[in-house]
Amino acid sequence: MFDNASRSEKLSGAESADVFAGVVDLPQHVRVDARLKLHVDFHAGATRLTERREEGAMRFRFPRAHGRSPEAILVNIAGGLAGGDRVGIDVQAGEGASIAVSSAAAERIYRSAGAVTTLSTTLTLGAGATGIWLPQETILHDGARVKRSFTLNFAPDSTAVFGEMLFFGRRASGEGFGRGSLAESWRVRRGSKLILADETRLTDDFAADILRPASLFNHVALATLLFAHPDASEHLDAIRALLPDESGLECGATDLGGLILIRFAGEKAAPLRRHVIRLAEDLARRIAQPLPRALMN
Repeated sequence: MFDNASRSEKLSGAESADVFAGVVDLPQHVRVDARLKLHVDFHAGATRLTERREEGAMRFRFPRAHGRSPEAILVNIAGGLAGGDRVGIDVQAGEGASIAVSSAAAERIYRSAGAVTTLSTTLTLGAGATGIWLPQETILHDGARVKRSFTLNFAPDSTAVFGEMLFFGRRASGEGFGRGSLAESWRVRRGSKLILADETRLTDDFAADILRPASLFNHVALATLLFAHPDASEHLDAIRALLPDESGLECGATDLGGLILIRFAGEKAAPLRRHVIRLAEDLARRIAQPLPRALMN
């Protein structure tokens, strides 16, 4: 599994610049430009697929449900993303419908000469709908430049577990993360009310950001979990009781009114991933849904 990536601190600015001196981004017309759309609705006693669109190098795959809610697996047939690639995903569940989304493998973002990899995710849940979004982790390779956004629109009585894991490099494979950029935006609404707006900006000498106590310090793996429920506040104490208390891992849960925000920061990726999936499994039970099977392998 993935381990602490703070090895990147060993590169000076000049050394890091030399590493990327020969990197050239491909022209836009040969870059990945993927657009995915998936809509499900509740009809005749079951959730049914009503719209599916796939453009570019991304695909949906649907394992047999056998009585479960539909499960969509994201597959990147390009094998990874790099500077200039764009991916947009739009998932909607209509009134009373249920959908679970995961991914077949970790998403790798490779180094860039300057162009930004742009990722956008939109999840919309109608009245009484249930959604789970929990893909495998996203791994930023040294020199990656990423902009990603999450737009979540939940009806007041909908329920959801939404999670994302982000790893800076892979030390176990000798890959740190010394330079690059990350711009991340979250917007979550309940009905028409904005209940979460969050922005993150990290640029250039990433090793310095990772090592700075006021920033990431030694944490090279981050995760966010959202638990949406009309009575979310009643679950807060139980969720906090499940948060791990161990060296090298920081976490906390906050009640935002109809939404519990849970954040993890770890010095090692493997324990963070294990705890995130364990907690997500508990949250999924609270909305009477199983986790996507792709995560259980």
